[in-house]
Amino acid sequence: MIKIGVRGSKLALAYADIVVNRIKTNFKPIVDIQIVPIKTDGDIYAKKNIAEIGGKGVFVTKIEQELLAGNIDLAVHSFKDLPKDLDDRTEIGAVMPRHDPRDAMLGKIFSGCKIGTSSPRRKLQLQKLYPDCEILPIRGNIDTRIEKLRQGDYDAIFLAVAGLETLGLEHEITDYMPLHTLVPAVGQGVIAVQSLKDQNTVLLEQINHLETYQCAMAERYMLQEIDGDCDTAVGSITSLIGDVISLEAYNYENNTSVKLQMKSKEYRKLGELAGREIKWTKMIIFMKI
Repeated sequence: MIKIGVRGSKLALAYADIVVNRIKTNFKPIVDIQIVPIKTDGDIYAKKNIAEIGGKGVFVTKIEQELLAGNIDLAVHSFKDLPKDLDDRTEIGAVMPRHDPRDAMLGKIFSGCKIGTSSPRRKLQLQKLYPDCEILPIRGNIDTRIEKLRQGDYDAIFLAVAGLETLGLEHEITDYMPLHTLVPAVGQGVIAVQSLKDQNTVLLEQINHLETYQCAMAERYMLQEIDGDCDTAVGSITSLIGDVISLEAYNYENNTSVKLQMKSKEYRKLGELAGREIKWTKMIIFMKI
C-alpha cells in the first residue's frame, strides 16, 4: 500500500489522481494506492492573506510533516506552491508532464475595472499591462474566485490555465495570456511528487517525466539562488529542444531579466547562473544608489 498525501481541495485531489494514474500506467507490479487528504494552513485560513499566515510553504508544510512522520509515503504538490527550501530529508523525486503553463483571463478588462489576483508576480505585471485598472487581492479556491467574479466583486480575475483545464473549467476562460505578455510563475503547470530521500526510488524513476523535471528544477534553482519563494514576484519560461534547455527569468521586484541556454544535463547550473544574473543586477542598482 502506498499512501499519497495531498491537500483536500478539488484541484489538489485531481492532481493526486493524475499521479495515481501515472503510477498505474508506468509502474509494475501494480500497487494499492490510498489518497490521504491533509488540511494545510492555506486551507484552514482560506480568507486570510497568505503573507499573514506565514507565506512560505502554507500549502506544503503540513503535508511535508506527515511525510516525515511516516504517515504517508509520497506527497503531491503544485510545483509553484513549493517553498524555496524543503526539509533536507526529502526531495522532489518526480514530476508529471507539464500542463499548459500560461495564465488565463476570466471576465473583461476595461478602463477603471477591478482585477483580482493573489499573486505578487501577476500584480506587478498586470499593473504595467493595465495601468488604469485597480488590482485587488483575492483568496479562495478556483470555484470561490469564479463565484466572486460572477457576483461582481471583480470585473476580471487571472488564474493558471493548468488548474482550470484540470477541473474542466476551460469554458470560463475569456482569453489565454501569451507567455511573454504575462510570464508564468516558477513551476507553473507542473505537479511535484515529494518523497523521503532514497525511498520509493524505482517507482519515482518510472513515473518521472525527465524533460519537465529538468525544466522545472532549473526554474527552482534560479528561485533559490535569488533567495526567492513561491510568493516572490519572479516569472520564468523554460523550454527544452533536443539536449538544449533554454531559461528566461524575469525578476519583477527589480525589473531585470536574463535568457540563457545550456545542455539539458546542466539544468542546475543553468538555473543558478540565471538566478545570479538577475540577483546581481539588483545588487548593482543598490550600489549605484
